[in-house]
Amino acid sequence: MQQVDLPANASSEAPPPPTDTRLDIDFEELLTRPARPPRPGRPPSRASERAAAAFRILRRSGVVRDQALALYVNSALFPTAAAAFEDAVLSRARPRELAAIGALATGGAVADALFPAFARFVLREYRDQVTQYRSLVQTADLRAAHAWFPLARALQRRIVYHAGPTNSGKTYSALEAMKAAGSGVYCGPLRLLAMEVYDTCNAAGTFCDLITGQERREVPGSSHVSCTVEMVDLSRRVDVAVLDEIQMIGDEHRGWAWSRALMGVPANEIHLCGDGSAVELVRSLAAAMGDELEVRSYDRFTALAVEPGGLGPGVYAATQRGDCIVAFSRRDIFEIKAAVERETSHRCCVIYGALPPETRRQQAQLFNAGDNKYHVMVASDAVGMGLNLNIGRVVFHSLHKQFGGNERAPVSVSMIKQIAGRAGRRNSEFAQGKVTCKNPEELGILTAALETPLDVMVTRKAGLFPEFEHLEVFAGQRPDDTFRQGGPQLLSRCETLNQFTRHAVLDSTFFLCKQDGVFTAAQLLGETQLSLRDMYSFCMAPASSSNMHVLAALLHFARVYATGAPVTLDLQLPRKLPCNTLELRQLETAHAIVNLWLWLSYRFDEEAFPGREGVQQLSADICDLLHRGLRKVTSLTKASGSARASRAVDRTAQRPSPAHERLLRPFEAQAQALQRAQLEERRLQRSQQAGEGRLLRARQSAPCEGRRRAESLA
Repeated sequence: MQQVDLPANASSEAPPPPTDTRLDIDFEELLTRPARPPRPGRPPSRASERAAAAFRILRRSGVVRDQALALYVNSALFPTAAAAFEDAVLSRARPRELAAIGALATGGAVADALFPAFARFVLREYRDQVTQYRSLVQTADLRAAHAWFPLARALQRRIVYHAGPTNSGKTYSALEAMKAAGSGVYCGPLRLLAMEVYDTCNAAGTFCDLITGQERREVPGSSHVSCTVEMVDLSRRVDVAVLDEIQMIGDEHRGWAWSRALMGVPANEIHLCGDGSAVELVRSLAAAMGDELEVRSYDRFTALAVEPGGLGPGVYAATQRGDCIVAFSRRDIFEIKAAVERETSHRCCVIYGALPPETRRQQAQLFNAGDNKYHVMVASDAVGMGLNLNIGRVVFHSLHKQFGGNERAPVSVSMIKQIAGRAGRRNSEFAQGKVTCKNPEELGILTAALETPLDVMVTRKAGLFPEFEHLEVFAGQRPDDTFRQGGPQLLSRCETLNQFTRHAVLDSTFFLCKQDGVFTAAQLLGETQLSLRDMYSFCMAPASSSNMHVLAALLHFARVYATGAPVTLDLQLPRKLPCNTLELRQLETAHAIVNLWLWLSYRFDEEAFPGREGVQQLSADICDLLHRGLRKVTSLTKASGSARASRAVDRTAQRPSPAHERLLRPFEAQAQALQRAQLEERRLQRSQQAGEGRLLRARQSAPCEGRRRAESLA
């Protein structure tokens, strides 16, 4: 990594603000007048209301935000500056001026008329913040990442780190502090956790909104927000913020979201929850930010015991009520489910990553109910966080994960601790938690992992990933830039991301997060005629690079959006419940596509993605089909009576039924084309690797005088 110098023709000064031409108002004179004092209890005049509507249009305009960014007014500063400008004008303008501004709300000229005055206002009133941000983003210098967030830096924040294992009460303590505050925000790693806190707060009388990438629920009179960590609003000042699972700040893919929230949330008090692995890292960041830090340590409420001997000779016939069997592949999960239901009187709930959060929640409720036959949970590592489960014993099917072919990798110590800690819960049926393995030979690995002290598991660095503003300014300074002219060539070759990654300068506290999915999306959408901002939004969308139907949907949505036509989604759901894992997978993929559409609908105008309520209902219908389908698959495997018969149940169709097959038909042709392209790319990579191997062997074996000839032959 190296420092990037500005091109010779790049100015270090912000461009001059444009001049206003549409309003006969001297804003410079207007802003020097004394402000009218507020009049409590007196409604605003009609002219003031219309003028306020024009300012709302100004704040929401993507064009205005882009123009502000050209002046180095970033997305964190823009809402604050726009609100201050509105207040300054409305409290000083005369009736004639208010009427002129209000007329803009219906005339469509808000940006042209008001932005020049806003630009002069923000460059004068927020000069220091603009200057600081400009100096930071003119290169890919990320060494002072905390300085990207001037609102947070203007506060003397107090950070409280609640460090402890699973089931120790650390998150409860933090949430109690948030609920007692006048305003607050909870930032969780999963939609499930955000939904749970939303429900808990509102049930306790603390009115709370829910904000995730795919959902918004507003509660009248709310002063609190529960959100996923990526969605935290860094322009909203709060009394208390809670940042859950803080150790994920070191996650190689998502760590940037925790770094951004920790450094940028404008809260008087921040409560961090997690194991103790990130304490020293947070201490270093707090010192750099000038924040106060307090560390509180917690112990587990209930003991956790390793059961010797493994699951026993009968394997899954020895499954008990309250067991959670953990496997790391979808195929293993359904095979274990069939085995348990065949060999015992128990029925199984399942939880794995591809299931929608709503379905996982339904499965958890079914397992926790206790008044049915669903006494066993079979789950992936998705069970490690996000759900309150009455688990008595965790059984690891294996302590290794399978990757592709025959590659296997051990499960990390932190993941073993996180999952095992789900067993045993205070005030539940299973106060004593137990953990074991299916294979007795893996018990030594399990015991060693659980005995590893938390202070040995050190999170050494915090993740970073460039915000859109960094890429926009960085791209605009490159001599081969084409985005200023609207061309897509740079990102079609992933050059903006590639160049930024190569030239980024970081200090020893940070690392750049891996974003393979972003690069995959950038390559996929490279020929689509999108602005850099829109391309960035599509590339950051939740589209799995391993699911060709979801990638095909992403490409389709981007192409339609680029034409200016409305992006709609109309999937024909089957009336018949899924009866095998292939049909379940079809529904899971359909929900991922719906999830993608909803995520995009919140990033673009409603006119571009119309019909959100209908798509939300479609999402709910898919979740219902999945939940009921999982129970039907249970009844089929239960009735099969033998291992051979249960396998036959899932082979009743080598492909989904026609009704389920039609579900993904709109994206089928493009998905097959993407699959062929991926296979061809892999073939070329293997061929290249084989050629490099032959060349290396030839170099090693050939005499010095014959090496050149050997290289040409290879």
